Amino acid sequence: MKLYCAPISGEGRREAVYSLLEYAYLTEYGDSLPEIKKTPNGKPYFPARADIHFSLSHTKTHVLCAISATPVGVDIESPRTISPRAVKFFASAKELSMFDPLDLWVLKESYIKLIGDRLISVTKLRFSRVGDTIVTPGEAVSAKLYQIDGCRAAVCALDTDLSGSVELVNGSCDLFRLA
Repeated sequence: MKLYCAPISGEGRREAVYSLLEYAYLTEYGDSLPEIKKTPNGKPYFPARADIHFSLSHTKTHVLCAISATPVGVDIESPRTISPRAVKFFASAKELSMFDPLDLWVLKESYIKLIGDRLISVTKLRFSRVGDTIVTPGEAVSAKLYQIDGCRAAVCALDTDLSGSVELVNGSCDLFRLA
């Protein structure tokens, strides 16, 4: 599994994140980006390359892309304070004793993207820690938190090795548009 991240500015986040995916795919596989479709629940995938999985996320300042041989989900958020009312909605007291609210949010969002079900309630997903290990709601799901350029990010994957690096792509993603 490999993560790619790039700073963005202004509008066009959707275009920037797909441009980053294009760059990541070319870097990893030396080929142009295959056709992308979406499952009925909205999870993007490559119909012609079932052996390659990816996940995308963006915030106001950054885009993030994970590309992997196993199913994966990512989320990135710019630093911000989450309202106490919102935290109460999605986090248990036990979770908050182990995680910062923003870290917990990106973990839950990345898990939802991994399983590809936007209808699952974040209130039903519970995370915990045992030492340095993040315990996820799903069996055989690994999770890791990242701090990237001040942003908080998380990855959840069916891959037990999440030691892969984050490649920070310098400059605007528009520089990497390959079309």
